[in-house]
Amino acid sequence: MATMQPFSAKLFHSLLIQCIAEERSPTDAEIDSVASKIWQDSHGATTGQDWLDVARGSDAHVQMINAARMAFGCHEGAVAA
Repeated sequence: MATMQPFSAKLFHSLLIQCIAEERSPTDAEIDSVASKIWQDSHGATTGQDWLDVARGSDAHVQMINAARMAFGCHEGAVAA
């Protein structure tokens, strides 16, 4: 799965609204994109670490993926730390 780069808050909100309005589950790529945005806004901005540098499966990665799932209202399929 290709990882999408962080994007603006406007696109972030648009993606969330689109999935909710269409009553569909987000794709893995959409979840990863939202996780990337959450990372950049919370940790990346202070540490300078890019989302692409966060090790897949690490506690930080799992927490951001789960936060993105929660943003979409997805509780099923949450990743265990």
